[in-house]
Amino acid sequence: MDFTPAFVELIAQRRTDLRAELDAILPQACSIVLEIGSGHGHFLTRYAAEFPAKRCVGVDMRSERIARSLRKVAHGRLLNCHFVRAEALEFLYALPPAVKFEEIWVLFPDPWPKKRHHKNRLMQPDFLEALAARSLPEARLYFRTDFAPYFESVAAFLPSLMSWQLLPHAEWPLEHETVFQARADGYQSLVAVRTSHPAKPTGRVAPGLPPPISPTSSA
Repeated sequence: MDFTPAFVELIAQRRTDLRAELDAILPQACSIVLEIGSGHGHFLTRYAAEFPAKRCVGVDMRSERIARSLRKVAHGRLLNCHFVRAEALEFLYALPPAVKFEEIWVLFPDPWPKKRHHKNRLMQPDFLEALAARSLPEARLYFRTDFAPYFESVAAFLPSLMSWQLLPHAEWPLEHETVFQARADGYQSLVAVRTSHPAKPTGRVAPGLPPPISPTSSA
């Protein structure tokens, strides 16, 4: 597919701005707690308040959600909590190389229930491999959804990934009911741990122009 020079320039500038924003809020080498699809910031701001020694970053695509989240940060004076408007894959390869994930939270992502839309789901093998490539050994991945078929799909493919191992009896370090969780009639959760196995290379994270657009969470 051919892209217009104006579009390529727009994407390049967006990436430059994102890298500058991340450079401003993160040291070149650190570990972070990442929430993908951070919504209005209810969960991550509570997490940052409960664990002030941890550096927390929330990512969402919607500007109004980021604005509301940042107001919560200011109100709580949470110097360890940041929110960034970004697409998930662009965020991954805009991070300084030495920034690693110690925890990853994906809470109530868009389930894309129609079969023809399943390709748009965030939680897919290649995306989890991309996360693994930026994760510390023993990093934890926390996933929760109120759409049972989505949960079953992730629970089915995850054991086939050498870079992640399911932890069936692991506890969550924080339970905090968000607006989205309160609306759910029920939900299912899983926890996985990063193994020592190298992450499988995937073309979806290649930082060419224009960038690949991954599914994004709307939780």
